[in-house]
Amino acid sequence: MDPVRRRPLIAVLLVVAAVAAGVAAAGEAPPPRRQAAPTPTPTPTATAPRPPGEALRALDAAAVRVHLRALARVAREAGGNRAAGTAGDRASVAYAREVLQGAGWEVRDEPVRFPFFREHRPPRVRLAGGARLRPARDARTMTYSGSGAAAGRVRAIGVAPGRASDAGCRRGDFRALRRGEIALVQRGTCTLRIKALNAQRAGAAAVLIPNDGLPGRTEAIRGTLGSPGVDVPVLALSTSAGTLAARAGRARVSVATPSERRRTVNLVAEAGDGPRVLMAGAHLDSVPDGPGLNDNGSGVAAVLAVAQALQGRAPAGARVRLGLWGAEELGLHGSRAHVRGLDRCERRALAGYVNLDMVGTPGRAPGVYGGDETIERALRRALRGRGRDRITTRSAGRASDHAPFAGAGIAVGGVFTGLDRCYHRRCDDLGNVDAPLVADVAAATGTALLRLARR
Repeated sequence: MDPVRRRPLIAVLLVVAAVAAGVAAAGEAPPPRRQAAPTPTPTPTATAPRPPGEALRALDAAAVRVHLRALARVAREAGGNRAAGTAGDRASVAYAREVLQGAGWEVRDEPVRFPFFREHRPPRVRLAGGARLRPARDARTMTYSGSGAAAGRVRAIGVAPGRASDAGCRRGDFRALRRGEIALVQRGTCTLRIKALNAQRAGAAAVLIPNDGLPGRTEAIRGTLGSPGVDVPVLALSTSAGTLAARAGRARVSVATPSERRRTVNLVAEAGDGPRVLMAGAHLDSVPDGPGLNDNGSGVAAVLAVAQALQGRAPAGARVRLGLWGAEELGLHGSRAHVRGLDRCERRALAGYVNLDMVGTPGRAPGVYGGDETIERALRRALRGRGRDRITTRSAGRASDHAPFAGAGIAVGGVFTGLDRCYHRRCDDLGNVDAPLVADVAAATGTALLRLARR
């Protein structure tokens, strides 16, 4: 069953989140149950929200563990992951939305379209005479390959192992191909997508692309066609497997790979009404291979903990904005869509963006990165205020959601605690996250945002 439809699950997770947030704000464990006193004394100030700075100082591991556990349960109920465009993604969005709204933020959804691809099983290739190509070693399905089965003659197009080849880069290269045949065309010169599309337009029922056999280039590559649009099966072969296929003359090919465009959303939460905007964000999705609790449940938990500590409040004359991005793992699609949607005035109003991607790597120190010295100094100062004296310097790179902001001329910074042994694997679970480290990063991020907003 789709977890997003299981409202009782989301309700339970939100109740737990609210309780944990109250515990973190109070800075102490909940009192044990006892019988009510005959004449209770009213305490009207007990429910009054703490000032943002004080609430951030009280933010501890309990405030982030509840969100990590919720995301772990979402992944478990959804078959082991929270990948974009899946049931786990939809349930993650539903959970985060209700946490943000419950903390008093104005929340909006931003639609995001993205290319979806997932391989349900390894490819199957059987050659005439009975030989089978081994998945991963001899044959790999290209990302964004079409799905289906094909059987027919193998037509070699300019295959010359050990030499560079531009065969297949032009439509005319497939003149000898007959409709329904399987095209065998060597890697080289132009993109894999161009070769696959040219073969498809010529009538190929499937496309096999062996490596060129040059030094260090003999294995079946992990190739991509870039985006959906190729409807026939496309496989990368090792050089030796390509030679076997050419000699066999006939083959049967089968892949099971939905390749299509799907939709997800960004969640954008805002508080305050001033002209100056400070923002923090994290990507919400995991890879298909695991639950993604460090990458990037840790960043999501940090953002949600900040949201609960601030309770939808911002310094006078400023706005604080939080973003949870969709489909980051497939190419930063959510953050790119958000930045594209900002007009010139909105870009100028955005004084800075702080990115949180993998902020709970066990045994690591927080690393600060970005191109803006003011944001970096604010993050370092706030981390030291949490007792994190060992702070490393990271390279910003272009591999996470700060990149679209930086490309638009917006000041960026971020925190990253490094890759771990379970990166993009099934074991990226609750045991792979240092919750106290996430709490310190969350509190430091919130503190830096408030300080920057007051400037």
